[in-house]
Amino acid sequence: MKKQILLIVTAILLALNTFAQKGNYEAAIGQNLESMRNAKTVQEYQQVVNKFERIAAAEPNEWLPAYYATLTYINMSDDETDGDKKDQLLDKAQQHLDNAFKLVPKESELYVLQGYVHLMRISVSPMLRGMKYSGLAIENFEKAKALNPDNPRAYFMLGSTKFNTPAMFGGGPEAAKPYLTTAKAKYSQAKPASAIAPHWGQKAAESLLAKCN
Repeated sequence: MKKQILLIVTAILLALNTFAQKGNYEAAIGQNLESMRNAKTVQEYQQVVNKFERIAAAEPNEWLPAYYATLTYINMSDDETDGDKKDQLLDKAQQHLDNAFKLVPKESELYVLQGYVHLMRISVSPMLRGMKYSGLAIENFEKAKALNPDNPRAYFMLGSTKFNTPAMFGGGPEAAKPYLTTAKAKYSQAKPASAIAPHWGQKAAESLLAKCN
């Protein structure tokens, strides 16, 4: 009887310890997401990335630290005007994204980011890269949509890509509107798995949809 009680108590303590660690992990991610939202300089963004890397090292089975490190590098590249430096930042984003894919190869959110990385490559040289990377971006957004038809970011990014594609190549506001309309609906219905699950893009999608009307 005593052995059974000891086993039960041990199991409860282990469960509580796991719960506490999970809480610390989510708190660390949440705090760093706030830092990412407030970052304005390269140094501040780099501090955010460094922390996500430390969290990833401490939680090797969690994909969100690599996901958010990728997103941070994408944001950094968006602020960079030098083409070579922009590519270097996107290379680093890709490295983190590859690590996340190793953990969850069928995660819809990762394909959204993969398409996003491809889109950012275009800005280095739109004339030379537009055709290739827009195709790769759309391919990944469609994959994200197929894996999770309720992922609003897949529709938002498809709509954004269409909006910024010349009408002669099948883009423009009219082509983008159906995707952005769906994105708006999906955002309103979305129920993130946790407080630290991806939930970005709603305001940008609604703003872009307003430009289509």
